[in-house]
Amino acid sequence: MNTQPLRVLVADDDRPYCALLKKSLSDRGYSVTTANSGEEAFTCLKKDEFDIALVDYKMEGANGINVLQWMYGKKMDTPVILITSHGGDEIFEEAFKWGAEEYFVKGEMDTVRLPALIVQVYSKYRARKDKKK
Repeated sequence: MNTQPLRVLVADDDRPYCALLKKSLSDRGYSVTTANSGEEAFTCLKKDEFDIALVDYKMEGANGINVLQWMYGKKMDTPVILITSHGGDEIFEEAFKWGAEEYFVKGEMDTVRLPALIVQVYSKYRARKDKKK
């Protein structure tokens, strides 16, 4: 049984929101690294391995879709949950096309429910990986 905390990357250029997610998840036992841009997310993903990534759709420079495309090109299978301020089917369709597992709208997901979403996405990912063995 794995007792290590899940390693989570949070990439969002809204610094207060990113700090809120980091504190909330860290308080619940997650190991959290933050990136405040898509470029910082690339650096983090090159340097470390993560169990799951939360990536904002709209960031200056490289956005969430760019991060997903980069991960796809590098054949990284880290599950990604897309964060967005606004819903929209076209955004979600494109995110899923590039490998996002799930998404949430900032104002609709509170920090109390977020760990359950992370566990759900990570569990589905692990089941898929175990099935391939």
